[in-house]
Amino acid sequence: MSQWQTVKSNKPDVRKKRSSESTVAPAGRIETTDSVFSALDSWYDNKQEQRVSHQKPAEDSGVSQLDGKGPASETSEDSSSSHAPHAVERRVRHEASKAKKPKAKRPKVTPSQAASGLDSSQFAEILASVQHSYPDNQLSQLQTVGDHLLTAFQTSELPFNKMLNEQPLEKVTDVPLQDLPQEVKHILEKYAAQLDVHIVSQFVQNILEAVLDTVPLDGNLKHSIPKAKVGLLIFLSLLLRAAPAALLLRSQALLLGGKIFSGPGRLHLLLWLINQTVRCNPAMGVAIWLRVLLPQILGMQLPSVMQKTASAAEPAVLVMASQGISTSLDYLDGLLSSTHEPPLQQHTNDHGFPEWHGGSANLRASNSVLHRLSALGLRYPEPDNTHMVEAVVPPAALEAIVRSQFSESSHLQTSYRIRLLKQYEVLRELAFAGAKQGGFSCEESIRLTLDTAVMSEGPYEGSGDESVDQGARNALCCIACDSQTASVWESRHKQQLKGSTRVLQHLLHVYPKHFQPIQASTQAKATMIRMLQVLRQRHHNQLTTGKGWARSCAKASEAASVALQQKLRNRSSAVGAWVLVCLMFGLAVMALAYNPEAQEAFHALSQTSAGQQVLAAAHKVQVQIAPYSDTVREFVTPYVQQASARVAPALNSVKGQMTPYAQQMGKFLSASLQQVKASLQSLTAPSGQVVR
Repeated sequence: MSQWQTVKSNKPDVRKKRSSESTVAPAGRIETTDSVFSALDSWYDNKQEQRVSHQKPAEDSGVSQLDGKGPASETSEDSSSSHAPHAVERRVRHEASKAKKPKAKRPKVTPSQAASGLDSSQFAEILASVQHSYPDNQLSQLQTVGDHLLTAFQTSELPFNKMLNEQPLEKVTDVPLQDLPQEVKHILEKYAAQLDVHIVSQFVQNILEAVLDTVPLDGNLKHSIPKAKVGLLIFLSLLLRAAPAALLLRSQALLLGGKIFSGPGRLHLLLWLINQTVRCNPAMGVAIWLRVLLPQILGMQLPSVMQKTASAAEPAVLVMASQGISTSLDYLDGLLSSTHEPPLQQHTNDHGFPEWHGGSANLRASNSVLHRLSALGLRYPEPDNTHMVEAVVPPAALEAIVRSQFSESSHLQTSYRIRLLKQYEVLRELAFAGAKQGGFSCEESIRLTLDTAVMSEGPYEGSGDESVDQGARNALCCIACDSQTASVWESRHKQQLKGSTRVLQHLLHVYPKHFQPIQASTQAKATMIRMLQVLRQRHHNQLTTGKGWARSCAKASEAASVALQQKLRNRSSAVGAWVLVCLMFGLAVMALAYNPEAQEAFHALSQTSAGQQVLAAAHKVQVQIAPYSDTVREFVTPYVQQASARVAPALNSVKGQMTPYAQQMGKFLSASLQQVKASLQSLTAPSGQVVR
């Protein structure tokens, strides 16, 4: 037993009591010293673990994990030995998470490669399935087929926006539809042709909104999505070619959208859409252009009905930027000249449109495919099994161009006005080509002509301005095409007395200009004379009881109506007399031409100096009038046909009676020719021989 021995005290253990009390200390009590140091130890351990996890292992770097100045001391190793395994494990996991695995690059798939796996039988089964699942819901059928096409081409990549902005439109028009197998294309075209065009139009609107999400509004290609929705573009192109009227029915929505569809970045996409319809019907492209782009080029104010349906953000007046106007006019030049053989040197701009060069574009509508399609009008079925017929060139479009050409408030540049005026002449030919088959409303054209004449600032008497001249020209063509349109002028004469008077006075002062369509038809001439008589009855009350401008207009209208009636009646008798004279002269020339003695006399006359001078002068006249020969022939042909039809029965009836007189005339001509021959021989060489 040692010297010192520990004796157990009888007093209670105060330290155990204090430690037990510290574990259940009440709120607000100050912590004891032991508990404070235990918290510090725990905090230190956590910091040590964090430090170790963010540093490199000591064995790799040879630097102390504590002070970083040299090899770690034994004291530090002992103090961190209990935490080292957990710290190393956390550090390894952290480093592994930071190391990113390189992504495997997928090979680019072109639309043609994606389309190579499509099978026509597969799509035939898809169409049969959707028609069975949705027999009465064609919109759901289209959505299902569109989903299949979108899925089939979802891995393909196509820089569609870049191609639209950098390549000619004609080259991009068939992209990406050209990659679709022909068998699949024929099956889908046959299916689309059986659908209701109104439902197809609604679905086209839905696809277009999805496609626009990939096209930047400002035209900056950096903001565009490089991966186009190839499947939707293929389906959109196919539907517009199978049912081109679907885009025509969306014309109002495209116009109201303004910059959303025709802004700097999306105008080429809109032209691409229009060109899909052109592949099926060139006249459809002209019609959509006039309804969507022309109002924006002219800066026209939207009608009140369209303003109600337009969004509040869109202005009531849509104005296109200068670059957009130039591109749109280029596109119309291409439409109007695409059905003709190009000139020997056809220059095109960067987008494949014919360059203007001050008027070198070959624009003409007559005798073309476009002319024949315009004569038929745009026809598509309605839900009630009837067919709607719309004009390729609406009368409002012609009148809008006329008003913009001669309006002082027009914002168009002079170069654009010149181009648009030349295009107007071709569009006017297309418009009146469809007037006789319901493809053009002559009644509406008459109303617009009178409205424009009312707005004219010219006087009531005398010739009017250019807008009145174009309106009067169109009015006469309308009466010649459809005699029923004269009743529209008659009914509106009293209400629009100012405009009607200006048109009548202008026609009187430019007569016979613009009257060729009236003079070429007996029925049109009779309709015109009768209409003038009705107009005199309509303003008769204004002559007796009218005051101020109303009476002045009535007097001017009365004078013009009376004078025009007299000119039209005198013209008929004058034309008949001239035709008779020309016929008799023609018979005399034919008689001389077939007489041998006359031929010899004419030949002798041509050898004299005087005869050679006459022939030279005649040749000069022939060269000068050669450019106008077609116009003269076109003008004279109707009158010659009418005269031949009238004179033929009379000639047959008196043919036998005229034979003796013709024989006597032949003898008289023979004797006269002998005298002429003798006199000509005296003018020839001294030897007396006629030089042949």
